[in-house]
Amino acid sequence: MRPWLIITICITLFSPFISQAEPYPEQRSNRQLAVTVCNDYRENNRLPCFVSRNDCPRGFEVIERFTDSSGPIFSACRDKRHERPRLSMPPGGRFAGKNPQLLKQFDRLVSAIEKGQVGRSMHLPKASREQLAHFFSAIDLTRIKLVYSKALANGCFTDCRQIFCASGDQVNAWTDPQAPVLSIRLLHQLAHVERCEIQGGRERFVRTWLKHLPDEVFNALDRGEAIDTEMIHFAMYMESHANNRAESICRRLSCERE
Repeated sequence: MRPWLIITICITLFSPFISQAEPYPEQRSNRQLAVTVCNDYRENNRLPCFVSRNDCPRGFEVIERFTDSSGPIFSACRDKRHERPRLSMPPGGRFAGKNPQLLKQFDRLVSAIEKGQVGRSMHLPKASREQLAHFFSAIDLTRIKLVYSKALANGCFTDCRQIFCASGDQVNAWTDPQAPVLSIRLLHQLAHVERCEIQGGRERFVRTWLKHLPDEVFNALDRGEAIDTEMIHFAMYMESHANNRAESICRRLSCERE
């Protein structure tokens, strides 16, 4: 076979690979770099991280800030209060004597909501878990229960791994195995689930973030009325954290904004 023919055949065989090569790959954006840092942080620390344009909001700490690439500045952010506590509480520890009735009141509230449950508990479908796994690596998404309860007048209420909602249609939409809906409201509730897990369990979560339960909540229970979830106020910092987490994830997943 003639040399020129061999050369022609070789060029023909390798030309597709040459055309697909990227000798000068495009520089990664600031956002892509920040996302990579957050993914690594979640993987290594089992704690949440989110990406914010420019600086991190108040109450959050910059892990790394990217300004070199063209386009907007992005930062990888962590919650300053995300310190994984010990799971056991020593006698006379941090919560000793701190509103000892609070947990009993909370249990009473949850018990009433559970009694109002309609239908069976639902779980997040596989499609939703796969989309959310990277963002909520600190929690086991398969163990979260979503419940419709007629004991609630509006909204949703989270008791660590249980999410109670006043709308059965909303629960069905979130748990539909064929076409599950990812909404910013669901992400907000999952941020509370995550906070409970990181806080070290239900008791620590309740006593840290729930300052008190208004008398009107229990008056409604005594009257047999549905509970207004707006009356159950957790600490403002936790609510703003859940809003920020939901907003950050929603931008990347294009979730519904109800």
